[in-house]
Amino acid sequence: MIGTRFFVRCAHLNRLLAGVSICVLGGCQFVDMARFSYANATAAHHWAGAERTTTVHFEMIDDHIVIPVSVNRSEPLSFVVDSGAFATVILESRDTRLLPLTLGAELPVSGVGDGPDPTAYMVADTAIAVGSLRMEGLSVIYLPLEAVPFFDSMDEVYFDGVIGASFFERFVVEIDYDQQLISFSEPAPELYGAVQANSDWLELPIEVEASLPYLTTQITLIADHPLTVKLLVDTGYRGPVSLTPDTHEGIVEPEEFFSTVNQGLSGDVSTKVGLSSSFTVGDFKLDDIPVSYSITGGESDNDSNGLLGNEVLSHFNLMFDYPNKRMFIARNQNFDRPVNADRSGMLLRLLQTGAVVKSVAPGSAAQKIGVRVGDTVSSIDDLPVTRTNIGELKRLLGSDRQSVPLCWRSGEQAQCGDLELASRLRQPVQ
Repeated sequence: MIGTRFFVRCAHLNRLLAGVSICVLGGCQFVDMARFSYANATAAHHWAGAERTTTVHFEMIDDHIVIPVSVNRSEPLSFVVDSGAFATVILESRDTRLLPLTLGAELPVSGVGDGPDPTAYMVADTAIAVGSLRMEGLSVIYLPLEAVPFFDSMDEVYFDGVIGASFFERFVVEIDYDQQLISFSEPAPELYGAVQANSDWLELPIEVEASLPYLTTQITLIADHPLTVKLLVDTGYRGPVSLTPDTHEGIVEPEEFFSTVNQGLSGDVSTKVGLSSSFTVGDFKLDDIPVSYSITGGESDNDSNGLLGNEVLSHFNLMFDYPNKRMFIARNQNFDRPVNADRSGMLLRLLQTGAVVKSVAPGSAAQKIGVRVGDTVSSIDDLPVTRTNIGELKRLLGSDRQSVPLCWRSGEQAQCGDLELASRLRQPVQ
């Protein structure tokens, strides 16, 4: 889903869902933002025991890393871990409505699209706990439901918030996709020694700008013509790679592509999905990686060219070390899993039961069998859609299969049909 960045930068709250950015408006908010930044820089943290590390299990929900988080000593809530998030964000949900929150200064935010701009709120002096780690005195952002247009009802809100830079800046964060464990540790020489002694880990330099990590790497969009690009390393963006053509003369829109429609904070956003010849992460080369081209909006802050998302990152176990401007990667059991472009033409969002269709591309496989916006998909490949399997089921829509059975409900009418998936993209050549 999304990451969130406020202050003098853009926020990527809707990247968690849509892959586009939002920005704070107006000049008079800068005083409040300065207070917000100072509060997070000076917030205290405490460990419940002698060990200065904590490890918690996470769920992969629609390719998001979701962990249990307590807010102001609440019962556990579900928060997305987002390395591309400048701020901790609380979304209005059935559970967060019960939190003792005092809403402070308003923050008008702007996103791509043609609708009205939503309003967020600052919440000061907040306590956030993960495992045995507790941070106190944080300032966070609160987004009411009406400020998040990609959620039309409480039934669509499947996470309660986003946790980001306030934790990544202060701790070494390790994400083990194999065991679905995430650890937050106090930076310490013995920790670094243990990592560097493990030959499985590859060290990569990163730039940490405005509290966010950037990796400079290579991508080949046209055969034998590699480009050097600077990408935000973004665990909150569930796609593979997103590029912003306006930021680099070598990034040109693909001649062969799938058209998609995503949802920005201020309306619909058009993107094109093409196929790269290769993409490099350290010493590892991944072939045939789908690339989203942001025709409107897109990541461009700090001279970056786009996003590196969880669909690629999850092929590695990760360790972020912001204090030393580096990250470590180690290939994991997902490494050989192919990364394919969704060929159904549907944009699906998780519900309590099933998934709602948020958009249908014209001429797509979904449109041809009668799927419409607002319909509820109950099963894919004869398997019920749940929060734990939706990521894998959506991957079938980009697999080598020629067709995938689909069942959905349109109003009171239940329907089933075979999605005849669009032809696969070809590698770009000169």
